[in-house]
Amino acid sequence: MFKSIKLNKDYWKKRIPYLKFGTPDPRLIFSDDVLRFSEAMTSFRFNQVYKTTKTNRHLHTQNFLKNYFGQENKPVIFDIGASDGSTSLNFIDLLNQSFKKYYVTDYNIECSYVTDKGYTFFFDQSDTCFLVASKRFVFYPETSWYVDFFFKNKLHEIINKPKTNIVLCNRKLFNLSNIDDRIKILSYNIFETWRNEKADIIIVGNLLNRSYFSDPEIKKAILNCYEALTENGVLAIIRNKLEGPDEIEKSSVYCKSDKFSLKKIFEQNGGVEINDLILSLQFK
Repeated sequence: MFKSIKLNKDYWKKRIPYLKFGTPDPRLIFSDDVLRFSEAMTSFRFNQVYKTTKTNRHLHTQNFLKNYFGQENKPVIFDIGASDGSTSLNFIDLLNQSFKKYYVTDYNIECSYVTDKGYTFFFDQSDTCFLVASKRFVFYPETSWYVDFFFKNKLHEIINKPKTNIVLCNRKLFNLSNIDDRIKILSYNIFETWRNEKADIIIVGNLLNRSYFSDPEIKKAILNCYEALTENGVLAIIRNKLEGPDEIEKSSVYCKSDKFSLKKIFEQNGGVEINDLILSLQFK
């Protein structure tokens, strides 16, 4: 039940200051406040996976990538599973705008919503309601038959109402993309072939791990990344993990070898758990 219905923290913490349970109000994605927007994003869950997001989570890896390519080179960057793009914005700032193109991608980069009688209903790309928010509670219909049943009649009533689309992207990054045509915000599924130009840097953050995917699925995703790289390109796999009270940035960075495989050139805090799997792959 507690996975399906959560307290709306923004309402209940005003009444119970020491409340430790609940989730941020998803409706704060309508806010122009960047921090409140990113906080609201952590309430969004697609197919049992939350859109975790936070700034400055990839700084060690990003600093390596910046130094590896140098200031004079302007790479094409392909950021996969970028959530709301907060870490993409960090990298853009770190590079001081020194890049040729920056693709910020996530499979669930946008959704739509309808507000009716105090409830906001959020729909994914397949027009399925995955989240319902009121001022007191947050509901996840996909995880429980009784939550789905509770809203069944209401969803039937509003199904034909016009929906409003919203891009689930950091407001500062979204505004920057409107004035800088080098920055592209796209929906992309890592299990599909990349159809745009090849990238000098591919970043996959907090996506490819065995908590989410099987080894055959991870292999398919890595193959797509390999084929999307330029000959001198690099692939950075990052996973942020909690160790005690602290979040640790673990990463491994690879380049193409002359044996149709990937060669590791950098790791942070012991690297990622799928390193041996990646090094074992042959792409010919």
